[in-house]
Amino acid sequence: MFDIVEPHDGPVVVGLEKFETVYAKDQPQYRPLRTLPGRKGDSAIARFHFSDAQRKAIADGADIYLELLHFGGPLAPSLIMVMSEPADTDTFRSWWKAQTGGPYQVGVAK
Repeated sequence: MFDIVEPHDGPVVVGLEKFETVYAKDQPQYRPLRTLPGRKGDSAIARFHFSDAQRKAIADGADIYLELLHFGGPLAPSLIMVMSEPADTDTFRSWWKAQTGGPYQVGVAK
């Protein structure tokens, strides 16, 4: 199987929609990408959705590939994460606090 993983059709993190930025919203050559700012504004956090066939392929041992567009410039560090909703674990809260440093911990209740 070879298939493109699509961006999630919904919020990056439920409850934080008002903080999102949509990249490539008016660029038809790209897929629009909803993001939340991370690393205190130095990164963009996106969410992707796997189809049932992709989930089965992964469960059966398929790997996930990531294409990073750098357009000839330096390659930016990146991370791939796995998270189920609701995002209500201590691990998520610790990671989120380090990402944001602040003002929008709404919707992530402890």
